[in-house]
Amino acid sequence: MNTLHFRYAVEIEKTRSITQAAENLYMAQPNLSKAIKELENSLGITIFRRTSKGVIPTDQGMKFLACAKQILIQIDNMEAISSPNKPRDRKMRISVPRAGYISKALSEFIAASDTSDDMEVYFCETNSLRTIENVRENGYNFGIIRFNAAHEKYFMDFLAEKNLESQLLWEYQQLAVMSAEHPAAEKENLTYGELSAHYAELAQGDDAVPYIAGAVDKLFEANRPEGTKVRRVYMFDRGSALDFLLTVPQSFMLDSPVPDSLCGKYGLVQRKCEFPDNNFKDMLIYSSGRKLSPSELALVNKLYEVRNEAAFREYI
Repeated sequence: MNTLHFRYAVEIEKTRSITQAAENLYMAQPNLSKAIKELENSLGITIFRRTSKGVIPTDQGMKFLACAKQILIQIDNMEAISSPNKPRDRKMRISVPRAGYISKALSEFIAASDTSDDMEVYFCETNSLRTIENVRENGYNFGIIRFNAAHEKYFMDFLAEKNLESQLLWEYQQLAVMSAEHPAAEKENLTYGELSAHYAELAQGDDAVPYIAGAVDKLFEANRPEGTKVRRVYMFDRGSALDFLLTVPQSFMLDSPVPDSLCGKYGLVQRKCEFPDNNFKDMLIYSSGRKLSPSELALVNKLYEVRNEAAFREYI
């Protein structure tokens, strides 16, 4: 069994297209199709099936791909050990929530990197359940998940089930982020109920809690005045969300504290916003027993450093 074929299969799963995978792998499509057929014959299973939405794994294929990814990670680790004179390879895959302090930490980490080293970084901004999947199944080095403290038990149980470890990165109260031109920008003692009753709310919309459906929506609905019309805009791109807040000044977004440099760049302010259960956590997650590499630790230290810029200032 050729483990190079494992990499072919993983690339097809990622692209959902044999044509695109062949292009990414710099090989002819017929040769890739032949390699996958040989792999399927040697395993005695069908790994992929063609659908109107592209090439997707079968149930057996998904099990094989999960194992293949873990094997490829171990092969990469062994190759790194056997090549001590090779320039340090800082190939990292990181899955995180959409948060200003995290993107700022990554930017500063890369800016300070030694240009003589190899570096390839995959930076995926997504929801917590997808991050768990990325770390457990898709070969990501580590991730950061975000959840309300009221749902902590569900996430901890889910991480244990997936054989993942966690470490607290930040515990905080969410702030209301809005344009400096927002009618409530200079008000004090804001509440979520007041803001949601009068202004459009910008939300990520893909939050989910393991084992229980609709938990996040119920949390916020409980703090919205009864009879209030819901005015929410769901966005899944952080850059577009910041532009939206600036362009639509009568909107707001609940978020972790944002570094002042980003607020200044986008003309935003952030205010305390009272509501029950306003206690959130960002957690580092990684495979059980895995030790972070020196470059990964350097990035984590930068995360704590940038976090402190926002954590230890006064908000009104």
